[in-house]
Amino acid sequence: MYNEWITKKRVLPIIVGLCLLLAIAIVKLQPAFEHESNDGFVTPVKIIEVASYSVRPTIFGFGVVEPDVLFEAKAEISGKIIYIHPQLRDGEIFTKDTEVIRIEREDFQLSLKQAEANIENNEARLREIKVQLENIRLDLKLVKAKLSLAEKELKRYQVLLDKNLVAQSAVDAQRVNVLKLKQEAQNLKNLLRTLPEQLRSLEATLTNNKAAARVQQRNLERTSIHLPFNARITQLMVDENQFVTQGTTLFSAQTTDKVLINAQLPLQQFKKLSKNFQDNQALIQQAFHSGFSNDFFNQLGLSAKVNLADDKNIYWNARVERISSSMDPASRTLGVIVSVDQPYEHIQPGKKPPLMAGMYAEIKLQGKASDFYLIPRDALHEGELFFCNENGQLERRPIQPWQLQGNLALFENGMRTGEKVIVSDLFPAIPGMQLKPILDSEKQQWLKKWAEEQ
Repeated sequence: MYNEWITKKRVLPIIVGLCLLLAIAIVKLQPAFEHESNDGFVTPVKIIEVASYSVRPTIFGFGVVEPDVLFEAKAEISGKIIYIHPQLRDGEIFTKDTEVIRIEREDFQLSLKQAEANIENNEARLREIKVQLENIRLDLKLVKAKLSLAEKELKRYQVLLDKNLVAQSAVDAQRVNVLKLKQEAQNLKNLLRTLPEQLRSLEATLTNNKAAARVQQRNLERTSIHLPFNARITQLMVDENQFVTQGTTLFSAQTTDKVLINAQLPLQQFKKLSKNFQDNQALIQQAFHSGFSNDFFNQLGLSAKVNLADDKNIYWNARVERISSSMDPASRTLGVIVSVDQPYEHIQPGKKPPLMAGMYAEIKLQGKASDFYLIPRDALHEGELFFCNENGQLERRPIQPWQLQGNLALFENGMRTGEKVIVSDLFPAIPGMQLKPILDSEKQQWLKKWAEEQ
């Protein structure tokens, strides 16, 4: 047992030594490594040629569709509802001037007749006073003539009395006659002063009665409620035969002619878009002083399109209405209000629904056209573009796009027309490596077509 252990202990070093000798022999017998030259190695890459295109820069925002006008019809008078349009329900659409609710009108008709009767009575009284005034003026004229003759007669009697040709009683009788005529003239003058005041009082009363008649006429018209525009009903709050008081909400409706969307846009993107406004400084100053006209934003070159957030293929042409007066404090975005006219037209069942209140929409805001270099977005590599230079070598160029727009990147500078931009994957991307550029004509045509569609 001991001898076997000794034998194994001696054999082990021999085996290890033989393995080392074999390993050294293998290494020594290997041929020397030779580095292969890469002078003849060329990597094929797909490229596009840089070109300048006229493009309308675009920014995107989101907002909820709201009606242009939300109308709440309220009762302007008190009374019992005697008629409700049978289709006056949530979701129904009516044309302008459709009568939808009628309130009992008999009480207002009676009040109108009473007011008209008061007007006729006052007008008759006015005519009577005017005739009376004319008669008093004539009577006063006659009394004054009589008084003049009586005074002359009194003077004649006085002369005769001095000559003892008439009795004192005759003179006194004539004096009494003069005094009576003076009193009558004074009474007529007093009437001429008081009757015009009565006339003005009656005219004021007549004015009040006419105003009351107009109020009753308007109340009579208020018994019939018509829609002021093409509308879609959103809620009905009353029932037929229900008594309503003045101010009671009857129903609510919204216009179908136009909707608004308050698009929330990142401020930095809007700043870029507004750089093109520098050529319209005078127009902008005028607008801030005298108000924004309907075509102000068109003159700035701004236009908009609206599509559903979950379906990019459905869109509506929109118009920029105004810009919000303040930024949203939570999202730090700027509100741009756009409008869509006739959102219920051109409906295609299953394809294009009406643009209704509450829908979540994406707004595409476009500025004035400018010249940009268009590069596919996937050609950007962490802030760098790969170019194939004139020597057919790779050049890595740090460059930041002016804007990312969908699958494209827009550049204002940093490259020249005709340069070759690599649009295929390249790994490893070693500056100076030899390349074999192959024009990607399909992608080049796609860029051209996209620019033309803009």
